[in-house]
Order: sequence, then structure tokens, then C-alpha cells
Amino acid sequence: MDVVVVIISIVVNGLIIGAIGRLLLPGRDPIGLPQTIGIGILASVLGSLIAYATLDEDLAWVGLPIAIAFAVLFVWLLRRARGGGDERVTLDPDQL
Repeated sequence: MDVVVVIISIVVNGLIIGAIGRLLLPGRDPIGLPQTIGIGILASVLGSLIAYATLDEDLAWVGLPIAIAFAVLFVWLLRRARGGGDERVTLDPDQL
């Protein structure tokens, strides 16, 4: 039962970190929910590893902003690789 709880918490954490990464980067994202979760999980693992390796236990919370920064970076890289996110919304007076 403990393994199921750990897996669910990893997925929820990945969803939250990935969603924050997508929200901090304006524009359309050509990625879906599973990719958002994957980006969040990867960013969380990297942020935690960097915080654990470089800081002591009292500053372990610093892994969260590092994870969010990685999520933004991964969303940006994925967006560039797929050619999305460069559209700008403009109002055309003729279409109003």
C-alpha cells in the first residue's frame, strides 16, 4: 500500500510542478497532460538532487524553486523543439 501512495504523490507532484512551469511561460504549449506530468517529475527529481547535493537539510526547500525553474526550461525547450508558442494574439478591427 505504501508504494501506491508514493507513486500517486510523485504523479501529483509532477502535475503541480509541470503545471506551474507551463503557467509561468505564456503562449500555447504543444504538450498534453502526460507530458506535463513527465516534465514535472523530471524537474522535481533534478531540483531535489541539486538541492540535496549542494545544500544542507535546513535549506532543502530550495529544491522547489529549482524544480520550477527546470520545469520552465523543459517546457520552453519542448515548445521550441515542436515549433509552438510563438503566436501572438492581435486584434484585427475588421474581424470585430
